[in-house]
Amino acid sequence: MNRRDFFKGAILSSALCSANTARTVGAQVKDKMTVIDAHCHAGKGVNYGKNDSTSDPWTTYNDPRWTLSRAKQVGIDKTIIFPINNTTYRQANEEIASYVKRWPDRFIGFAKHDSRTEAGKIRNMLRHEVRELGLRGLKLHGVPSKEMVETAAELSIPILFHPPKVDDSLDVVESNPEVSFILAHLGCFASRNWREHVRAIEAAKRLANLHLDTSSVVFFKHLEQAAHELPAEKLLFGSDGPLVDSRVELYKIKLLDLPPEKERLILGGNILRLLGD
Repeated sequence: MNRRDFFKGAILSSALCSANTARTVGAQVKDKMTVIDAHCHAGKGVNYGKNDSTSDPWTTYNDPRWTLSRAKQVGIDKTIIFPINNTTYRQANEEIASYVKRWPDRFIGFAKHDSRTEAGKIRNMLRHEVRELGLRGLKLHGVPSKEMVETAAELSIPILFHPPKVDDSLDVVESNPEVSFILAHLGCFASRNWREHVRAIEAAKRLANLHLDTSSVVFFKHLEQAAHELPAEKLLFGSDGPLVDSRVELYKIKLLDLPPEKERLILGGNILRLLGD
């Protein structure tokens, strides 16, 4: 069994099997559900082209073909992509839109913006990016600003965000029930502070418009906690690819051993609902 067949068999059937069996199981799963990775990066960053080997990879270049290749291996049907780190995001969002145009059946694009460097400009940019470029949501690091939230409400798009701490953002979420918010990484990238996972889960229980994505959670027990304590509608599969491997992140969801209907919602149904599809 080669490496590609191993990943396909492990993730789609949760067992080691022959290449032919993996293909059969993969076809059966694909008939039952649409798998969407709701958290992935692509394109050029602030350090692109500087040829500095010490630059962080999330500031240089994330090739969308990496994402397509891994997704194909394990049966991820579509991936939500947005820019890697930049100072401002007009050009980066146009780049994301170009990838969606090139691979419309594989990518869904979100815009990214910075509430500090782009303050006062985000409303007009985001209107253009959604209405003209076809992007479907907003991604940011930090707490969504009033400008961001009001524009997202106007455009009926979700906000995927990564604040310094979970509690920093809860007033904004609670004060804007008409907007769907998705808190990245179950509240804490790479489980750097596991207590943030617990806070995120408790907040999602209380706030109807707060959802959690599963990307790059290292402490698996908290994924299990979220999956078993929250309604199925609250969790969205995401990988934080391509630097975090979508094949591994998808396997984590399969390891939860959830009922098929709950798994179906987490792997794609919930994000489709938030997008209005």
